[in-house]
Amino acid sequence: MASREVWTGAELRRLLEKDANFEISSASMSALLNHQPSQVKWETLQALCTALRCTPNDLFGVSNPVSKPE
Repeated sequence: MASREVWTGAELRRLLEKDANFEISSASMSALLNHQPSQVKWETLQALCTALRCTPNDLFGVSNPVSKPE
């Protein structure tokens, strides 16, 4: 978002509507930005990548998996 100079959820919502023809509720945007979602719909991911001109790899990071007890 910062590389596109998008600083708020409201700005991102407008960009999604303008560039990707995608609408997302304020509550969903807030959850997406303020929490670590356990899942993201494919259409949401596509819209984010379109609006932000990036790939899914730019949006997600992978951390070391939690070890399971033996």
